[in-house]
Amino acid sequence: MHISRMLLVTLVICAAIFSAGCTQNSTSQVQVSPVTTSVNIANPAQLALTQSEVPQGFTQVERWTKTPADVSKLALDLGWQAGYEVRFISPAQGGIGNNEVVQSIAIYPESTIKDVIAMAEQQGRSDSDLTYTDLPVQGLGNNSRAFLGKAGSQILLKPTPANQLITGLNKNEVQAIFKNEVAEIIFSKGNTFEVIKMTGSSVDTALLIDLAKKAYAKIP
Repeated sequence: MHISRMLLVTLVICAAIFSAGCTQNSTSQVQVSPVTTSVNIANPAQLALTQSEVPQGFTQVERWTKTPADVSKLALDLGWQAGYEVRFISPAQGGIGNNEVVQSIAIYPESTIKDVIAMAEQQGRSDSDLTYTDLPVQGLGNNSRAFLGKAGSQILLKPTPANQLITGLNKNEVQAIFKNEVAEIIFSKGNTFEVIKMTGSSVDTALLIDLAKKAYAKIP
């Protein structure tokens, strides 16, 4: 069979156009969605209790942003990212010293929050002169811990540490130590970890629980 050169060229061009069209249609069917990761980290300073949120009689005496130099190596190893602390004081009932409330806020990865809480509770209960009891709290998340530490007597008599350079042998001297009560509430939400602690001669646990609930409500 005899095919003219012009017809042959026409068939080749048509085949090329058809092939290009098929390739374009095949490529346009592939959907590529961009992968985005959004990490919501609260600003610790915005979560701190303010003067208007504490009862009358308490005065703010300190408010500061923590840096990596202010925390332990263990905290850094657990992923500490940011921190903030605020402190309030009020004259204690009976005129013996002050009652103090400290709120500590820190941002950690959610994966280490449980370890951080366990270590914070262990440290909070570490004073061997105090007897600790749990405080009933609700509405502070599943990881909350709350406890009160009290000494058998506010005045403890303890041996004076011997100074070999001055007194020679220990002569069984004792010193009187005034022992404050301590109440502490530990909780978390997302990647935010908080400790609210009250110390003094007359710790008000109901007040501390109320402050903890106010603080918890501020966490986004």
